[in-house]
Amino acid sequence: MRKWSLVFLLSLLVLAACGRNRDGAPPETGPEAFFSANLLRNGVYETTAVKNPALPKWQFAAGEWVFTAPAVVENTVYFGSYDGNLFAADAATGAETWRTAVGTPGEPIISSPAVSGGVVYVGGMDGNLYAINRADGQELWRFATQGSITASPAIANGLAYIGSEDGNLYAINVNDGQEAWHVETGSPISFEAAIADNVVYFGNGAGVLTAVKAINGEKAWEFSLPNTSFTAGPALGDGVIYYPVTTEMLTGELIAVDLASQQLRWRFAMTSEAYSSPAIWNGLVYLTNLDGKLYAIEENTGVERWNFPTSGSVFSSPAIADGIVYFGSWDQNLYAVNGRNGQQTWLFTTGGGVSSPTIADGVVYVGSDNGALYAIPEAEK
Repeated sequence: MRKWSLVFLLSLLVLAACGRNRDGAPPETGPEAFFSANLLRNGVYETTAVKNPALPKWQFAAGEWVFTAPAVVENTVYFGSYDGNLFAADAATGAETWRTAVGTPGEPIISSPAVSGGVVYVGGMDGNLYAINRADGQELWRFATQGSITASPAIANGLAYIGSEDGNLYAINVNDGQEAWHVETGSPISFEAAIADNVVYFGNGAGVLTAVKAINGEKAWEFSLPNTSFTAGPALGDGVIYYPVTTEMLTGELIAVDLASQQLRWRFAMTSEAYSSPAIWNGLVYLTNLDGKLYAIEENTGVERWNFPTSGSVFSSPAIADGIVYFGSWDQNLYAVNGRNGQQTWLFTTGGGVSSPTIADGVVYVGSDNGALYAIPEAEK
């Protein structure tokens, strides 16, 4: 089975920077789970932190790299693997509930799944957005785009919002998989959108941040930084949107744009690119990058407060619970760091490069390129 290399994936994202439908999709009601915690994409999980970890309560062997961040809903964990399968596992035991193949056989799942109501939504490298019944893993419908989908879907207003490498952002009716509208940008959209106050925010490979009305796709405004490209999705703070870009010199920057004025507030320069989404907590923006560091940057000023180094490159997006920042490194460790002062709380060694974690019900769930998904709980007192 063909395995896509990390180098190829990064190359795809840098270069990036009608559907077959079925009736009967469950309505948009019930529990939700999204990449980076919520549709603001701020990375803050409303759950108990793991401050004193026990050994993993289970380890799921997917066989190939678990690149995606898991989505956890009602005692079930949903995640994708490089073998092209979307898995559902029991959150308490790690027992497999079901698996279903997504996309062309042998192609990986890069898109982190999203859950809304009774449906799991995930993008495929074959260019389709899939709606999967979360109870049994059966496909409900698929919507075809003309480019690969690496972004994680956003679900709101009865619509699934997804960007594609074909340069379009699509809004798809969740009930029947039919297109409601789309916005053309002319450059690949590789990363997830953020949503607040009925506005959808997303970036593309040409370094353009676009804001459109969530109901009809009408453009509200856009902000462009020439000679840059988005390298991850945006995160919404208090009146500001933050997102990382790469420059022509292959260095990275974290950009802060004021939502009211649509003007640049500040830009934070880094020597390496960042292929992770920002997280926001307690007046700080947290971002990892390829130089192996977690940075804490002041929201208002763009000044670095502190950084935490690791021994490998970092592609993992930070996840936060109770002031603890969790992220993984290519040095094979999952780190838990105090979000106030940057001091290490604990680490867990996985035996492979570590993907983006999710925290739910007092457990950290995280995948690794050794083909495993780990569930790390708090130690019993």
